Amino acid sequence: MDKTIEEKIKTLIIEIGDVYKENDWLVVKKYVLKYLKPEYRKFFSKRNEKNKKHSLNNFEIDLINYYYKNFNVRLELDENKKL
Repeated sequence: MDKTIEEKIKTLIIEIGDVYKENDWLVVKKYVLKYLKPEYRKFFSKRNEKNKKHSLNNFEIDLINYYYKNFNVRLELDENKKL
């Protein structure tokens, strides 16, 4: 992954982390995806087409860890929405 893309994503993570005080990963993910160019969205996981459940890929897990290091909040994927 290009460092500038990763920096842009981390900048968006910091932006939302400054105001969002809960721990729902999907809220953070939707915010980041909203402000990214469509070609950068390929780094994020997609919902399962049949059951519409979510899963986490390694890149997203790294972002969750980055968020935790910066805000001491562990983002979680709700069990009801998890694949």
